[in-house]
Amino acid sequence: MNIAVHISFYYNEERFQYLREVVSNINNYDDKTDIYIHTNKVFSANTLGEYYNGKLEMVVHDLSQVHPWFLTWKHRDLMATQKNKYDIFMYIEDDILVPKEAISYWLNYKDNLIKNNLNLGFFRIEKDKKGDHYCTDNSTSPDGKIKQYLTKSINVDNQSFIINDQNPYCAFWIYDKNEFNKFLQSKFWNTPTAFHPGIREDSGFGMTNGYKDTVIPLINNKLNENSKIYHLPNNYVGDFSNGWKLHLFDDVVKI
Repeated sequence: MNIAVHISFYYNEERFQYLREVVSNINNYDDKTDIYIHTNKVFSANTLGEYYNGKLEMVVHDLSQVHPWFLTWKHRDLMATQKNKYDIFMYIEDDILVPKEAISYWLNYKDNLIKNNLNLGFFRIEKDKKGDHYCTDNSTSPDGKIKQYLTKSINVDNQSFIINDQNPYCAFWIYDKNEFNKFLQSKFWNTPTAFHPGIREDSGFGMTNGYKDTVIPLINNKLNENSKIYHLPNNYVGDFSNGWKLHLFDDVVKI
């Protein structure tokens, strides 16, 4: 198999540390993986360290006539031309690390779930200073009225799954060739014509809302560990200014 990974990177030298780590991690993938970095400023690929698991291509976009947040949608024209070139298509933000174990996890579950119009879920994880893992997109509001725990489960082919009906966003999506071509024909592919506050995040949802549900396999009533992907800045777990409390990965399921 061969993989195409498209990454949006708005030029910021302070964020090179995350992008380098993301690129270095992809060297570990079992299959050849071409990386396309979509950015707004020319810089040398050498800045990102050695990459040897495929090609690394810089794609520079002129954002002078649009809001800079539109950069997260700029990969789509090039990606559409590659629809028959790759077996797997991925989009990630510049600070999201997707371990190779998460790719194996997806390969293991995706076919049976697609047959049932279900989307395999992932969790963005941040680590606190003690090394504990928190879900960045599942939390409790300051007043305690919103509690994004997962409480509903289903069975698919004798396997138990939890339904993420709270917040399946993870700033990342991955599809095989068949699903990617469905994505191209769906309403979720089109680039927004107007700016709105969530425009950056919308691109990271992919075709999630085109499935019946987003689900994550359970092992002994615990989330599959390989559903973890990592938000490298770890800036949500240490920010208590807004009063929201992140949930521990091991505690987010309540059944």
